[in-house]
Amino acid sequence: MRRTLPVSPVIGAALVVLSALLAAPAGAHIQVSPSIAAPNDSVRFTLLVPGERQQETRRVEVKVPRGVLPFAFAETPGWRRRAIPAADGGVDRIVWSGRLAADGFAEFSFLAGTPEQPGTLSWKAIQVYSDGKVVRWIGPPGSEEPAPTTRLVAGLVRQNAGGESGGGRRAAPTIAAAGDGPGAGPDWLARSLAAAGLVAAIAALVLSLRRRRGT
Repeated sequence: MRRTLPVSPVIGAALVVLSALLAAPAGAHIQVSPSIAAPNDSVRFTLLVPGERQQETRRVEVKVPRGVLPFAFAETPGWRRRAIPAADGGVDRIVWSGRLAADGFAEFSFLAGTPEQPGTLSWKAIQVYSDGKVVRWIGPPGSEEPAPTTRLVAGLVRQNAGGESGGGRRAAPTIAAAGDGPGAGPDWLARSLAAAGLVAAIAALVLSLRRRRGT
């Protein structure tokens, strides 16, 4: 009777990563990296957009998958970025406008929190050319115009992009609060509580010394 040896979560995650890399499309399509990421993590995503026609690319638009929380964006020289808010105050779509030569490519990067559960993120994108041609990268894998995907696999080491403590996912600010300064957030609260505790400890020590001198 053949026995099946158990596979550790680390080995299982490695096998998933290897199979995804082997299955990655080789065509010059819009791509999103990483193609594999951990759930409940802060990840740097990069949208790679090549020129595939004789005309320039003038606009790129990507639909943010459900549960993904963008919270910081890199600037791409020569391109303007606009985040379209969702009903819940998050980001529904990201639109980049600029000029991309027919034989060039552009990269658009941003930091975002991933959903807590494993699964597949589908990054549906639209590429608009100078002659008005619109290419919709929204199809399934293997189609002529597939949507880029990212698989969320349990057991992967967290990327923790943005320096979040503990490696957990960072909640995205709403569009209205995106310009908040560095004084906001859990880090500031923790430091304030620590400072208050230190002041209280010093006051207690001074009071204790006064009582001893009075006896």
